[in-house]
Amino acid sequence: MGWKDFLYFSRGERNGIIVLLALILIVLFAPVIHRAIFKPNVYDNIAFETAVKDFEDRLVALREAAEAERNQRRTAHAREEVGSITRITPFPFNPNKLPASEWERMGLPANVVRTIKNFESAGGTFRFKEDLQRIFTMTEEMYAQLEPYINLPSRPVAPTPPPSLSRFSESGSSEVSREAFKINLNRADSAELIRLHGVGPTFSRRIINYRDLLGGFRYPEQLLEVFGMDTARLEGFRNNLLIDTNLVVKININQAEWADLVRHPYIDRNIANSLIAIRRQHGQFSSVSDIKKSHLVTEELYLRLAPYLTIE
Repeated sequence: MGWKDFLYFSRGERNGIIVLLALILIVLFAPVIHRAIFKPNVYDNIAFETAVKDFEDRLVALREAAEAERNQRRTAHAREEVGSITRITPFPFNPNKLPASEWERMGLPANVVRTIKNFESAGGTFRFKEDLQRIFTMTEEMYAQLEPYINLPSRPVAPTPPPSLSRFSESGSSEVSREAFKINLNRADSAELIRLHGVGPTFSRRIINYRDLLGGFRYPEQLLEVFGMDTARLEGFRNNLLIDTNLVVKININQAEWADLVRHPYIDRNIANSLIAIRRQHGQFSSVSDIKKSHLVTEELYLRLAPYLTIE
C-alpha cells in the first residue's frame, strides 16, 4: 500500500470533511456575525444617574416626613407617659432640699423625683408653690394633689393693666402695653403668659408643656417649635420676653435612663439607643461633646442639644 492510499477519501468522507470545515468557519465568524446583526445597546448614563438622584431625593423627603411624624408621636407619647401617676399621699412639706426619700414616701414616681433633684443640682429653687409646676415631669394631677401641702406662698397675681394700657385698646396705645412689662419665659405660669399679645389659655398651656419637655427655653425662636406658633405671633410679644438660661434643667447623660433621654424633644428613640450603647461600650462620657461619637448626632443637632446636657 502506497502513501497515496492514505490521501484517498471516498465521496462520503469528502462530504464529511467539507461539512466539518463549514462548521469550523461558522464557529469562528459567529461573534462577528452576531455583532453585525444584533447591535449592542448603548446605555444613557446621564439619564440613569438623574433617575437615581431623583430616587434618592424622594427617599430623603420620605425619611424626613417619617421623622417629623415620629417626633410628633413621641412628644404626644411622652406627654401621655408623664401623665400616668400612682396615688399620692402628701404631707406638709417645703420642696427646697427635701430628701428624695421624702418625695418617694409621698408616692411620687422615681423619674419625677430624679428631675426635681437635677433641678436643685443645677441651682434651681422653689420660691412659690407654682414653681413646682416648672418640673417638666410634674403633671397637673400631681401638682393639684401636692399644692395644699406645700409650705410656700402662692405667686402674687399680677395687677390688671388699666384700660389705657390694655392691648385691646382702640386708642393706639397697644404698643405701649406690650413694652410695659417683661415675662421670664422659663419661670412664667399660665396667668403670666396670657398677658402676651396673641397668647390665650390654650397657647399658654402648650408653651408650658413644651418648656417642661425641653427643660427650658434658651432663645425666643424655640417658641416656633410649639405646635401652632408662627413668626407673626412671636414677633407680637418678642420684646416682652426675658429668658433666664440659668433655669434650664439639664440631663445628666452619664446617669439618664433611656426613658429620660427620649422624653426630650431633640432626642428620638434611635439617638437615645445610640447614646446608651456608647456609654455601655466605652464607659461614662468625659464631656458632652462625646455624644458626637454617635453617627446620628450631626453638628447641627449637637449645637441644639448640648446646652441641655451635662456629665455631672
